[in-house]
Amino acid sequence: MYNLLKGTWALFFGVGMMMLANGLQGSLIGIRASLEGYSASASGIILTGYYAGFLLGALYIPQRIKNVGHVRTFAALASIASISILIHSLHISFIGWFLMRFISGICFVGLYTVAESWVNDLSDNEHRGQALSVYMIVSMAGSAFGQLFLNLADPETATLFMIVSVLISISLVPILMVVSKQPDFSVAKFFTVKELYKTSPLGVVTAIMTGLAHGTLWGIGSIYALKNGLSIEQVSVFMFTFVIGGAINQYIVGYLSDKYDRRTVIVIVAFLASIFAVLAVLIGSSYTALIITTFIFGGLTVPLYALAIAHTNDFLEKDEMIAASAGIQLAGGIGLTIGPVIGGLSIDLIGANGFWIYLFLIHALLGVFGLFRMQIREAVPLEEQGSTVLVGSRTTPTLMELYPDAEESIDSVE
Repeated sequence: MYNLLKGTWALFFGVGMMMLANGLQGSLIGIRASLEGYSASASGIILTGYYAGFLLGALYIPQRIKNVGHVRTFAALASIASISILIHSLHISFIGWFLMRFISGICFVGLYTVAESWVNDLSDNEHRGQALSVYMIVSMAGSAFGQLFLNLADPETATLFMIVSVLISISLVPILMVVSKQPDFSVAKFFTVKELYKTSPLGVVTAIMTGLAHGTLWGIGSIYALKNGLSIEQVSVFMFTFVIGGAINQYIVGYLSDKYDRRTVIVIVAFLASIFAVLAVLIGSSYTALIITTFIFGGLTVPLYALAIAHTNDFLEKDEMIAASAGIQLAGGIGLTIGPVIGGLSIDLIGANGFWIYLFLIHALLGVFGLFRMQIREAVPLEEQGSTVLVGSRTTPTLMELYPDAEESIDSVE
């Protein structure tokens, strides 16, 4: 681990700064849009611009990186992302904010793609599993602690937007000053969603449903919290709790999915998440109970995306995993893009609890579909199941190049 970090600390530090910025700006824009009088559904459309840009960028940016190079691409995209967030504070309009979120999505997927290709290149086969684990820890921690930065200033002022811009700029410095090696880079091929569905219907549906849920959590979570009467400080803790719950519990869920029929784990986790979504509605105005419930709910829903990839890979050869994982990323991206819109509309139609009712329906439907698939297809024998490699729903197809070697590394440890 020491040798790994010695050669990659600047990269991981830069990634941490990017994730702090991204974690802060997502919640900040949701809060500010709500304070400016936008409805939850209108705010959802604004926020979905990020995921639409993320999805388009995942298809377009890798070819630009191959043509232009990592360093110039990273510097250009970071500069544009920094400018984009500042424009939010200078000009408030529905169309303008949607476009800025769309541009931010393109920029961040490009930044992640560059960083993740460096992680891939700087890690030898023996340490790829460790590299992926460190990357995910840094990413989740950055996203979580970015929520707490909401307490540094009044979201109705430009200060927090400036802080996001500063964090993005800081991420440039260590990476461009220390990480000098230009990695080999290839554009990931995608399996189509239709092809993947034929291979693993449950894997694809889990990815889409997880995207629908996570897009709502990341995009609309802060708006729900405000609508529910929480203060800005409480909103930041609410969002922090959801992310940290997922970061901590995904290792437990991943371990269980390697020891038992993965479909059973997906079904149980989905139904448990739906139960805790209902509990969040029933607890009323108790802030402490809400935080506890959110922590557990995050710990259940966040690992589902990694289970979708692992379950799909159980039906594939090793040389197919990268293209398949990229395809799963596309399926999840579709859900992420649609989620904030439906989640926002649910709040407008039902009230603040529409947030949890929507999440209940998503996870309950996933559980029902999982039960249906268990009646249709025999389980993969446990000895033939691969290992669950923990990745998030907002990583890029480039990171999937680490997946087969990381899975093999985990298997060798076991």
